[in-house]
Amino acid sequence: MSLWKFNDFEQELDFTDLDFLERIEYAQECLPEDLKKVPAAGKASVIVRAQIQCYDNFIDRIFGEGSSKRIFKTNALSERIDAVVSLKACEDKQTESYNQQSSRYQVNKGNRAQRRADTKKKNRYYS
Repeated sequence: MSLWKFNDFEQELDFTDLDFLERIEYAQECLPEDLKKVPAAGKASVIVRAQIQCYDNFIDRIFGEGSSKRIFKTNALSERIDAVVSLKACEDKQTESYNQQSSRYQVNKGNRAQRRADTKKKNRYYS
């Protein structure tokens, strides 16, 4: 588990928890669909407002309805993008940590001679 902090919002995130994974996967599937609905032409304020709503929906799908209002302090699109980037960095960090832990418990494949050859390859120094 990792503690994700953004502005004054703090949340423990566990990317190995099935319920959380389902919520974040659903939010990730819906975000591109929501962004397709953003108008391509028109006033800049209308376009930015639609994009902000897409990211607010993304956060609400992950952390629950109304959480975007608690997380974001301004009506800036850049703040939403920073939050999503920060969330992705938290996921990458936790995934890397999990992969390091789980790699110790992988089964050695092959027979004894093959395992020895693999060990020699790993320990061989090239100049």
